[in-house]
Formats: sequence, structure tokens, C-alpha cells
Amino acid sequence: MTLTYELLRSGFPYYMTLGQRRVTTNPVDVGFGKENVYVLVRGGLGNGVRILNWDDENLGIVGDGLFQSPAGLLVDGEENLIVSDEARHHVVVMDKEGNQLRTWGGHGSDRGQLDRPSGMSFDNEGNILLSDTMNNRVQRLTPEGQHLQTVGEGELSNPWGVTSDGFGNIYVADWKNDRIVKYDSEGNLTMTVGSSGSGKGELLRPSSVAVDNHGDIYIAYRQNDRVQLFNKDGRYIQSFHGNANLSKSGMTYILANLVTLRLRSMGDVEKNQRLDVPMTVRIDDEFRLFITDFGNHRIQIYKKEAIELSENEIAPPMRNPILFTT
Repeated sequence: MTLTYELLRSGFPYYMTLGQRRVTTNPVDVGFGKENVYVLVRGGLGNGVRILNWDDENLGIVGDGLFQSPAGLLVDGEENLIVSDEARHHVVVMDKEGNQLRTWGGHGSDRGQLDRPSGMSFDNEGNILLSDTMNNRVQRLTPEGQHLQTVGEGELSNPWGVTSDGFGNIYVADWKNDRIVKYDSEGNLTMTVGSSGSGKGELLRPSSVAVDNHGDIYIAYRQNDRVQLFNKDGRYIQSFHGNANLSKSGMTYILANLVTLRLRSMGDVEKNQRLDVPMTVRIDDEFRLFITDFGNHRIQIYKKEAIELSENEIAPPMRNPILFTT
């Protein structure tokens, strides 16, 4: 991975919406397969992994009944589904048909044990970074649950989301400290992003973090119904409040239900477009930004537009910058 020197940012136009109430009820995480999108749902109509294709067709749910409070989802190269269950203090691995392959973890504070595990991410070697929330740490474990490393002990307070970049750096949504913490691969703290508050560049109980191949950092936090973007140096860039249309399945459902159609016509369109309790943010290699819109029972998707610039294609940094647009 080589970071781009600078970007000419065009924006994040709306890409599409997946899911709807009664299908992706209360989505808490999302993962990607070769052809399908996997959505972890919690409460409402069940706890499990809902499978959708890119045409927004519902291909069923797997794992319903295996989980009490599912919190995080990963999809490996064989499309096995890895789910953390914060109430049962363990991780369940199943194939995409829902057959349970193994379970690891268990309640406790020793290495490899868990206390309300939540967000997860793969590292560059296919191991799992797991937020061990009530133990106030992140653990690196093999896909079989063998402990490899502990990060953040004595520094984190109820960590939730976690991710890594192509250099092996680890980013943690340090929930109770209202910040994002960056560690190198050895577990040394190298940067913090954000401070407590609800203004631009401020965080209030961040629940998820993602990093793209430009080094941009995306942070979701449900208290303020927004996702914020920071650059690789931790400088605030912009906020996402939501600008979604109906999904294909949502449109089909509403057109087939006259009362729902009437209620929709009387509603606040702008409110319906916005985020409502964004739980998790993920970004793929095509720079598509996925936001689990928990309160609206859907996945909002946006796509980054930017031109990569080398050092000789832009002026050097300025001490007192003023943007001229003429």
C-alpha cells in the first residue's frame, strides 16, 4: 500500500440503498462476498445474517437462533461468516449456508477470553482484530481464536469499532473517550483523532471506524446521526448526514401497499433521506462507503470521487491558506 500524496476531492455522490424494514431490520454491520452483501441484523425480526444481492433481492437469513446480541460481522475469503455476540461473550463462525463451524472466546479477562466483544476487522495477514469492549482492549486473534496480541490496555475505555490499514496500523473507536486512537502494528499509540463534542471534527461516543486506501478515516457515531470524514493526518474534511433514496425492494413494497403509500406521500422526504442511528461504516476497495442506517433499517451507500495527485502536481503546503475559486 502506498498513500497518495494529496487528493482533489470531488465529493461522495449517493450510490444506492440496500434493504428495508422487515428484511434488514436493525442492521448493525455489513460484509461483502463475491456476489452478495451480508447484513448483520439484531432484534426486530430476529438475530442473524441477512443475504442480499446487488439487485436488492432478499436471499434469506442464516444463523437466526445462534445469537443473542450480535455486534460485529466479518466475511472471509471462503465467505464464511464470523459474528461476535456481546451477550454470550464469544465469536461464532459459520458457512454462508448457516452451518456452525466453530465457536471461540468465552467470558473472562484472560488472553483469548472476552467481555462483551463488538467490532471486528481483518489485519493484513488474515488474523482478526476484535474490540473486547468491557475488558477495555483490542485483541488480535487467529481465525481459530488463538490469542496473538493485546492492544490498548490502560488507554481505551469501552472500545467498539476497530479496523486496520495496509501498513498494519490499527484504528480503534474509543467509545467512552470520544476519540479514534491509532496504533502501529506493535501496539504503540501514534495518533488520536477527534475530541468530545457535537461540532465539526468532534465526536460523541463513536461506534465505528473505517480507513480507505487513501488513508482517509471515516467515523460513525449514532448519538449525532452522522458519519465524519478525516484525512490521513486526522484533519476534519466533511460530515455525512444521509441523502438516500428508497431501495428497489422498498419501492416495490410501498407501491404494493396503498396505506403505506399514502403515509409516505404525507411524510417529510428530507427526514426519510437522512441517517438515523448509523451504527457501522465500511469502505471497500472501490471506494464505496457503506453505512448501516440502523433506525431506517437499510444500508446507505455512497461512492468517493477524487483525483490522486503526486507531489509535483500541487503547490507545497501553505502557512496561511486561502482558497481562491475564480
